[in-house]
Amino acid sequence: MPDTPRGLYIYGDVGTGKTTTMDLFYDTIPTPHKRRIHFHAFMLDVHSRINTFKRTHRATDDPVPTIARELAARAYVLCFDEFQVTDIADAMVLRRLVTELFRNGVVVVTTSNRHPDELYKNGIQRESFLPCIELLKRRCEVVSLDSGTDYRKIARETETVYFSPITADTNKVLHALVGLASGNAPVERDVEVRFLGRALVVPVAANGVARFSFAGLCREAHSAADYIELAKHYHTLILTDVPVMDMSNRNEARRFITLIDALYESHAVLIMSSEDDIYSLFTGKCEVDGFRAETAKIAGPVESAHLSEVVTEDRFNALAYAGEEEVFAFQRAISRLVEMSSRRWIISGRNRILAENAMRQEQSADEPMRSAA
Repeated sequence: MPDTPRGLYIYGDVGTGKTTTMDLFYDTIPTPHKRRIHFHAFMLDVHSRINTFKRTHRATDDPVPTIARELAARAYVLCFDEFQVTDIADAMVLRRLVTELFRNGVVVVTTSNRHPDELYKNGIQRESFLPCIELLKRRCEVVSLDSGTDYRKIARETETVYFSPITADTNKVLHALVGLASGNAPVERDVEVRFLGRALVVPVAANGVARFSFAGLCREAHSAADYIELAKHYHTLILTDVPVMDMSNRNEARRFITLIDALYESHAVLIMSSEDDIYSLFTGKCEVDGFRAETAKIAGPVESAHLSEVVTEDRFNALAYAGEEEVFAFQRAISRLVEMSSRRWIISGRNRILAENAMRQEQSADEPMRSAA
């Protein structure tokens, strides 16, 4: 492998400044050949490139070296936010892609909530992913940024953007907020956002504001690609009727977490009604043991026309690990939701109408202090 500088792997708990540290590095590194991307979006890009390659090459051709060369030609410094490996498809691609990126002289700087040794913990066929972990540790300086303080939750001026519990009055407020956030623009219904050969239907849209129910956006089978595309097209999302979730709703919880990540990365505004306050939306921690008990009950032959596998110990561990991962990821989502309710977030956000309204409120709050002085 070429003698390139070592990268940096920054890990720690939620809200400790990992992303801010990486962004400072990215903003100050004196080269145009750099790329900063959320890890969800990066893996979507990689899988898209693999599919394109397969359409134009023989089935026996290996796409990974070609994709690594393409990525390295665009940027020799890659900055990933939220490096995580939770499924076997990503693990099998990454174990070779990481090797090829380093072989092409790429320097990787990444953040993660987990030490490299904890990546894909208890995942299916994890032993084949271990060389990738060892390579990351050799080619990156591993740094813990874990002060014990979630800086996103430090007291700050907030805006009222989350409403609970769900009542008729709450629904009226959210209806009115569509008008406020859009500048009372005309409302369109069932707007199609087309991408990747398919369409995402937005039930209500107006001047960069989209309104969805939780059922429509998180119970239906949407992917990270859908949420990233939604955040590209709309600077404000109004999400209604978010329930309290536990491990029996883990698919919905995963989608909700992925949605928050996409909105956070694009600096979108989220206005939401929920069954309870944001700190109580996920009870996964107290449900994980129950989830493990349920998985233990099915640890035997699977009766299906399509499945004849036995639920192995690896499969059991993977299911239990998924519950642990969701609890951890939801903690990050709550931390981000707190930051996204801050006045600073609204003022610096993409919705100029709400930003100007927040600035006026800030000036009004400062007026009594100036008068007293």
